[in-house]
Amino acid sequence: MPPFLPRAADILLRPPAPRARLYWPRSPASPSADRRPGLVVLFTAPCDGGLAGPLSRALDALVLAAAAAHVVEAHAALAWAADHAVEIGADPARVAVVGHGPGAALAERVAALAAGEGWPPLRAVVAIRPGEPVAADAVAAALKDRWAG
Repeated sequence: MPPFLPRAADILLRPPAPRARLYWPRSPASPSADRRPGLVVLFTAPCDGGLAGPLSRALDALVLAAAAAHVVEAHAALAWAADHAVEIGADPARVAVVGHGPGAALAERVAALAAGEGWPPLRAVVAIRPGEPVAADAVAAALKDRWAG
């Protein structure tokens, strides 16, 4: 990934995928596959709820914040992210989904679809229910152990 890329960019995905924004971590991805950052697909409202940028920094991972309203949109966003992980500088073996508020149920449903289809393999699923406190550091801590190895 060239060092001149912005830390965040709006991504125009084909329908039925939702509006999305991609956040890159501070350090650019290494050309070596074993050193690429992980990729988190985040479902929350609004599009990132203020969580995506801090989560990207806390995890040193790419975060695709998707404003999905339905499971079809959420699944399309996850499929795009998994299909393009290498192109955007992420490790395709370290993909996770996170849902906050209404996005928690979407994250769980999309993870179940992915498991049923056998693709993409997810390293972790984190669902933060409405009313539960959310902080990038807490979400990062929940994901880091599952990304080891």
